[in-house]
Amino acid sequence: MRTFMTSTLGAILVLAGITGTAGAANFTDNSFGISIDVDDAMSKLPQMRDVHNFTTQDKSAALMIKRIHDLSITDFVEHLHSVGYRDTRDGVILGMTDEPSEAKIESGRGLLIPVRGRISKHKVKGVIGAYSGHDGQGFLVIATAKPENWAAWNPRMNTMFSSVRFVKVDRAAMIKDWENRLKGKKLQSGQARVARGARQTSPHGDYYLCSDGTAIHKSGPVGRAPRQNMTVYNRGRDQRRGTWFVIVSKGTPYLIVRDDREQKLMLEDEGDNFMLHGKRYIITANNLCK
Repeated sequence: MRTFMTSTLGAILVLAGITGTAGAANFTDNSFGISIDVDDAMSKLPQMRDVHNFTTQDKSAALMIKRIHDLSITDFVEHLHSVGYRDTRDGVILGMTDEPSEAKIESGRGLLIPVRGRISKHKVKGVIGAYSGHDGQGFLVIATAKPENWAAWNPRMNTMFSSVRFVKVDRAAMIKDWENRLKGKKLQSGQARVARGARQTSPHGDYYLCSDGTAIHKSGPVGRAPRQNMTVYNRGRDQRRGTWFVIVSKGTPYLIVRDDREQKLMLEDEGDNFMLHGKRYIITANNLCK
């Protein structure tokens, strides 16, 4: 069964008292395929891969949106029934307190599931909205607050949930945005390290993405650096030339690099970091495609 966990929820829910006035501002993400009116008291935190987080200034209440492509609502509810929604690393334990109710959502299905539990040793009460359908899109919307504050937040949470809509995932725009960002650039691996007095193989290598659609992939042994935090590649380093382009598969963008083989590398942003297939990379100037 699919595991429905997140490692970011516990980090944002340090709860206090309620402040702010009711009101909402629309938030739309065409890559997630969701539109929701978020309470004005909540501010958006930096995106963490496939998660959007919102919280009040005093950390009194929070909202999380997590993308899960092709979400099976039946499997998710069974999972909640059996083990709950858990993340032991951040101390997140949420369990169902009542049966789900249908959420109004066009071109798909949605359930609102009352939950109660603990986050980082703080008692919380909330609702998990599970949405699936439209064009294979799926996401969770999780809203929580302290139990003693829930009566004040409950109507505001209901307002946010009632505003949830599917929006069309603009795959062409996603591809164009990523291609414009990457073409003519070097993707430098942030994973290579140099062992003192010894050679070490870079597990990822660097990618040079030329504006004409050709690509150069460098990988191989690295030597000792003349200065700290520098990587020096030896003469025997493998250099392969091929082509590159971007696709969107199941709502997720991928870099395709073809030389003597084909690589499908997930493209992500995590806060201020650029991630290539789950590993940190740096986008820098390209000196090989001139």
